[in-house]
Amino acid sequence: MKFNNHIYPLLKEYNCIVIPNFGSFVCRNISAKFSENHSQLLPPNKEIVFNKNLKENDGVLIKNISEIKNIPYSESEKKINSWVKKVNKKINKGKSISFQNIGSLRKVDKNFIFEPNINSIFLKSSYGLSAVDTLPVNNTKIIKPSFNNTMLKYAAILILFVSLSAISINSYFESVKSFNENSYSVASKEINKKIQRATFNISPAIPLVTLPIEKKYGNFHIIAGSFRFEENSLKMIDLLQKKGFIEARKVGVNKYGLIQIAYNSYDSVEQARAALELLRDSEDENAWLLIKN
Repeated sequence: MKFNNHIYPLLKEYNCIVIPNFGSFVCRNISAKFSENHSQLLPPNKEIVFNKNLKENDGVLIKNISEIKNIPYSESEKKINSWVKKVNKKINKGKSISFQNIGSLRKVDKNFIFEPNINSIFLKSSYGLSAVDTLPVNNTKIIKPSFNNTMLKYAAILILFVSLSAISINSYFESVKSFNENSYSVASKEINKKIQRATFNISPAIPLVTLPIEKKYGNFHIIAGSFRFEENSLKMIDLLQKKGFIEARKVGVNKYGLIQIAYNSYDSVEQARAALELLRDSEDENAWLLIKN
C-alpha cells in the first residue's frame, strides 16, 4: 500500500499528519518568496517539516485509509505498523525514504534529515499558481540616443524612481524571508515543548514506592499515561492505586480522544513540579505535567 497517496492529500486539509510510531509531517502557512537563487518568485504555500518526536496516534491517517480502502480500522492500523517496521529498517541502514510530492527523509548519526519538495502546492488558496521566473539583467552596452535636455531630465527621474522601487521590493521580500525563518524557529521549539508522550510501561518488578501525596484536585495534573480504551485506563488506575498512588484518577479526554490518567493533581505549579521531579527520579521518567482548568 502506498501510504503517500493518503498523506499528501491530508496535508492539504490539516497542518499536522501523524504516522503512528514513526513521526509527523508538520506544516505552516508561508507568504510568497524568492527561490534560493532568486531565479523564481514562489507563490504562497505551506512549509513542511518532519518531527520524529510527535508520533502519538491521533487516528486521522488510520481512519482515512480505513474509509478509502473500505477496511476495518484495526486492519488499517496493522498495515501502517507493518509499513513503519519496514521503513525503520531501511532508514536505519542509511537509505533515503521518498514521499512523492512531499520530500525525502534520511537518517544521519541518529538525526533525521528531511528535504521537502519545494515545487508542491499544499495551500488551497494557491492552487493553479506557479512560480514566476525573474528576468536577468544583461550588462549590454547602451547606445546613447539623441535627446534634448528636457527629455533627459525626465528619463533620469524615471530611472531613479524604478531603481528605488526595485530596491524597496527586494528589501521587503528579504525582510519577509527573515521574519518567516525566525517564526519557524520559534514555532518548532514550541511544538517540541508541547509534545506529550501518551504511553509508558510500569514494570511489576519495580519496588513499591509510596509518596507523601496529599488529596488535592487542583488544575496541575501529573500524567501517568493516555489510553484510547476505557478498560485500559481503569486497569492503569487500579495498578497505580495498588502501588500506593491512592489518588490516581481520570482527568479528562484530550483532543485525540485519549483518556488521560493522573497520579495526582495539585493547586499550585510549585507543588506539582516538586512531586513530578520526585516521581521521575523514583518511579516513572516519562511522567509529565498537564495544566488544565
